[in-house]
Amino acid sequence: MTPELFVAQVIALFLAAAAGWYFARRKSAHGPESGAAARPLKSEYFAGLNFVLNEEPDKALEVFLRMVEVDDETVETHFALGALYRRRGEVNLSIRVHENIMARPALQAEHREHAMFALGEDYFRAGLFDRAEQLFQRLSEGTARNLGALRYLLKIYGQQAEWVDAISTYQRLKYLVSPEYPTAIAHYFCELADIERKRGDYAAARDLLHKVRIEQRHFPRGALLRADIALAQEDPELAIQLCRRVVELHPHLLPLVLPRFMAALQAARNDAILSAFHAWLQATPARRAEIAYAAIVAGLEAEPFVIECLRDFIRVDPNLGELVGALAGDPSAIDAPQLKALATALGRIFRRTPRYRCVECGLASATHFWQCPGCRSWDGLSPIARMEFGPRVLNR
Repeated sequence: MTPELFVAQVIALFLAAAAGWYFARRKSAHGPESGAAARPLKSEYFAGLNFVLNEEPDKALEVFLRMVEVDDETVETHFALGALYRRRGEVNLSIRVHENIMARPALQAEHREHAMFALGEDYFRAGLFDRAEQLFQRLSEGTARNLGALRYLLKIYGQQAEWVDAISTYQRLKYLVSPEYPTAIAHYFCELADIERKRGDYAAARDLLHKVRIEQRHFPRGALLRADIALAQEDPELAIQLCRRVVELHPHLLPLVLPRFMAALQAARNDAILSAFHAWLQATPARRAEIAYAAIVAGLEAEPFVIECLRDFIRVDPNLGELVGALAGDPSAIDAPQLKALATALGRIFRRTPRYRCVECGLASATHFWQCPGCRSWDGLSPIARMEFGPRVLNR
């Protein structure tokens, strides 16, 4: 928000406050007393405007709160001021406005709930999650703002990694309305399962992953965690089966699958499985190009099969093909050491270049996340084109 827009909006609020003050005084005043009662408004009104114009919001707020007592006729003006301060990032002032409203015992229940919700939003914005949680818990119990309160509780529990509370809140929300992210609860169970897997309690992890399958039948994150457990329990054939299924249903996740797949191949030492893998590599040039790209993104550029597939990557990708052609001529004439050096260079480029972009907020990342670190949406990161050349957006 620009300073000019903020000043204009606060001036509008002062005008509204002045009008409310004037009409309230006029209604209660009689005869010559009305003129006497109106005089203090002029000095306080212009004092408040002066503080606004001099960018002294604390002093302006003090004047405003003195000018208009909170009641059912003026409370909306106070809500507007609090929202204005929050949008401007001055959450401490927004908290003072909403706490001032909450302190009035004679407010209607509707206005009190509004003030409680706005104060919860202030606390959330300020990172005071414990205070925000207390308010939203109260509002989630049979009030008109229970849906909004439950959504905020989900955000709080997600940011604090309180996955059990997140599951309980999601289920309450799902009973009332379709949640914003239908796969969120499956991710909550996956988070808990991953904790148990890292502890070595594979039975507990599998129980949680069974709940994932109940919520989302073909959920790739759950299948990959099951593959990790299979590898840890020396069952590489199951891990390979799970990895294949993920690639079939979610081919864009190949960079996440390949490290597990290669670990399972090495552990299996099964000629039939190795033959099936090499047959997969020979499928089509486009398939080999995808495998080469995914392997390099996953940090597997030193694997022998990457060199086998890299020529097709050069042929299929027009940007890479033009660069290699300009430097080395015919790509088919490049020898194995040159291909290995190219794969190493591409690996360094890919690891410092955004490979994924969130469809919700546009955040770009070189790493895959199940939950966007920017907007906290689930499953929002999608792969960017293999070699995307474009100007970088500088931070301003």
